[in-house]
Amino acid sequence: MKLTNQKVIFPFYHAISDEKIIHLMHLYKVKTMAQFENDLDFLLKHYHPISHDDLLDSLRQDRPLKGKCFLLSFDDGLREFYDVIAPFLLKKGIPAICFLNSAFIDNKALFYRYKASIRIEEGGHAAIDKHLLEISYSRKDQIDKFAESIGYDFSGYLKDNQPYLSSNQVENLISRGFGFGAHSIDHPEYRFISEEEQFTQTTESILYICDKFGLNYRLFSFPFTDYGVSAKFFQKVFDPGNPIADITFGGAGLKKESLPRHLQRIPFEEFSLSAKQILTSEYSYYALKAITGRNRTKR
Repeated sequence: MKLTNQKVIFPFYHAISDEKIIHLMHLYKVKTMAQFENDLDFLLKHYHPISHDDLLDSLRQDRPLKGKCFLLSFDDGLREFYDVIAPFLLKKGIPAICFLNSAFIDNKALFYRYKASIRIEEGGHAAIDKHLLEISYSRKDQIDKFAESIGYDFSGYLKDNQPYLSSNQVENLISRGFGFGAHSIDHPEYRFISEEEQFTQTTESILYICDKFGLNYRLFSFPFTDYGVSAKFFQKVFDPGNPIADITFGGAGLKKESLPRHLQRIPFEEFSLSAKQILTSEYSYYALKAITGRNRTKR
């Protein structure tokens, strides 16, 4: 930290659970509660937690955050945020942001990659099911067609498992101080869609979530990654005359950003490593990249 002078970090997860989560099993390394508690204890030992309000105030007042701090966030708006994570964070006194896909709130639909994970775990067609993870957003309907061909109905999984937060749960969490933001409409990988579609996915999800839950701030995290998103896109999103977002977040790890309102988060689910191991790797890699100037994102 002293070597890099990077004192503010943004760790993020998707879910925490001691139970098997079928729709995540083949996508992310879901940490247990014990692993999560160890991560938080390590973070609290070296940093102090901040909230979305602290970050927004810092940027609006053009005032740097004080000391060593971290802002925790969770992607995809999963039910575990309400059932497992939020109660634990409240006990620890740690704020967090939860990012929602507007199409999935209230379990109205299911992320196409989650469908692939479900079929791999529940199906008896291993060779075909494994191929489902290779299907891109533009061909996502193929997953539904395959499921239909074998008589599988994802609506049953949605109804029985309720993987996403409900509107009532989101409102309850907001009343307890948690921040919320948008994570696109239905989770495409931005580098594979047009700039027009990128802007639509961003704008419509932010407006929907802010209007639905009465938010007076606009936060957005890119699904998958912000890799390949152009400077022109960010100019539109942060247009001083009509800004779409107050802050946006990528997931490229510890990096310098040329855009003051776009921040890079650190994935904390990589290979089931501990917070200490992840941050040691991030700081070391950052220091090495700094030698050649590759520790800064370029667009």
